[in-house]
Amino acid sequence: MAENTGKKRRITLVTRLGYGAGNLVGSGALAISASWLTIFYTTYCGLTMAQATFIYSFALIADVVMNPIAGFLSDAFNNTWLGRRFGRRRFFILLAVPVLGVLNPLMWIVIPGAFWYYFVIYLCYNLIYTMVMIPYDAIPAEMTADFKERTYMSGLRSIFGKGANFLTASLPGIFFVTFGEKNPMAFFYMGLAFGVIMALAMLSVYLTTWERPVDATTMEKVENPVEAIKKLFVDIFSTLRIRTFRHLLGMYLFGFGAEWLFNSTFSYYVVYVLMLQKSNASWWQSLSPILQVVSTVAAMALVAKIGFRKPYIMAECVIITCAIAYACCGIFHLDAASAAGMVAVTSIVVVFGLGTGAVYYIPWQTYLFVADADEIVTGRRREGTFSAAMHLCGKLMNSAVVAILGISLSAAGFIESTADKQVAAVDQPAAVHTTIILVLIFGVGGLSLLGMLSAKLMRMDKKNDEIAIAECARIANGGRMEDVDPEVKRICEELTGVQYEICFGHNTIGYHTPEELERIKAELPERRKMNFGKQPVEVKAA
Repeated sequence: MAENTGKKRRITLVTRLGYGAGNLVGSGALAISASWLTIFYTTYCGLTMAQATFIYSFALIADVVMNPIAGFLSDAFNNTWLGRRFGRRRFFILLAVPVLGVLNPLMWIVIPGAFWYYFVIYLCYNLIYTMVMIPYDAIPAEMTADFKERTYMSGLRSIFGKGANFLTASLPGIFFVTFGEKNPMAFFYMGLAFGVIMALAMLSVYLTTWERPVDATTMEKVENPVEAIKKLFVDIFSTLRIRTFRHLLGMYLFGFGAEWLFNSTFSYYVVYVLMLQKSNASWWQSLSPILQVVSTVAAMALVAKIGFRKPYIMAECVIITCAIAYACCGIFHLDAASAAGMVAVTSIVVVFGLGTGAVYYIPWQTYLFVADADEIVTGRRREGTFSAAMHLCGKLMNSAVVAILGISLSAAGFIESTADKQVAAVDQPAAVHTTIILVLIFGVGGLSLLGMLSAKLMRMDKKNDEIAIAECARIANGGRMEDVDPEVKRICEELTGVQYEICFGHNTIGYHTPEELERIKAELPERRKMNFGKQPVEVKAA
């Protein structure tokens, strides 16, 4: 069992695989419920569609609230005996082993009309999921400062995520064939199987990972419950004060936003622009997990060698090119039903899929280095808080792009089918065809361009991260801020967006006790006037 220790440990292939397996939960836990739970509720459990929708909606709202709480609890858990014994991150991983293993099958038990049972079970399931995944995100940064090792661990995590996508698509069909599509026990055994898979995945994470030793940077203390609530909000909003994190959010929200918008639009594109069946959209989309594994492996190798900026920009260029290619197929009325048309669209699907893996992988790989920049500013290790901020912003972005698509199609006069009347694709207004094409060009393409701009502005890379880690170690070991090398000072300020003289806790960024805050505010004017670092020697021409 990997203990919480300061001893330097070697990361092996088993370590990488053990950590990566945890994303079977990250990518699979909510995917399986999103695909089948509403059907289960309304078909076998006697719930109305309104009741099923309410369960999902309330769980989403609660999850948004839970994100910053989960980050706060994880970062501060070293204050407890459990945190010091099992790890401030790994304790929650261990807790998930029995909880997810039990809750999964409990969600799929038939109790006719038991609305409150399903409401409570699904709410608990979502909250536990969030409480597990935020610490899970932070573990590689706890285990190692090595750029390549963090890159490989993040890459294995992404590959296991694609495996989870495959399992959530294929395993339900096996149970439906085995027990019969109309047999509710098929759902129960499906839930039981996923419960076992997720429990084993979390157990593998716990057994193969470790954390940095408990020290001043990993202790988060508050005086009372009121200050704890204040700390929660102050810390989550303070993440936006770190320049590296702002650029990372741009890469993440715009890159993922383009992918989410495309995924939401693609079925409409196939049916109402290419005039094909929904089954065509399903078949093309089923290629994505396989193609993304190939893309992720390639991106992982590239990032380990040349960093993440160029591979990310290259991937976004692929997305923009494919979005324009899709639009051109609609503009020039490609006969997608012909053999040549099928080949053309399939080719675009393949190229697009090879680009998306890197866009999904790189932002979460880059996240592992944000806490290094934050430590320069705050003198603290707040990986959990940054993970919570990313998850929170991602969910808001996902909701926004889906809403934008819906509003755009409604404005174009989209006619919805009903149980009594099915509206054919040819009966939709011409504006619907045009709107879908515009969404691809200006929505998907535009968001991708903004993601590229964010990557261009990003200054965190392998070299600068090593400098940041070394400077934090120098100060932690008693070095004076006044003795900083001018080049190191410049890089620290580029990464953080904060004047070096007020770094390492000499600022109001993040939570401080009332006494600390009063002292810092009194010192700030004088510290801003200081000029640390050796002045470069001026060489005059003869």
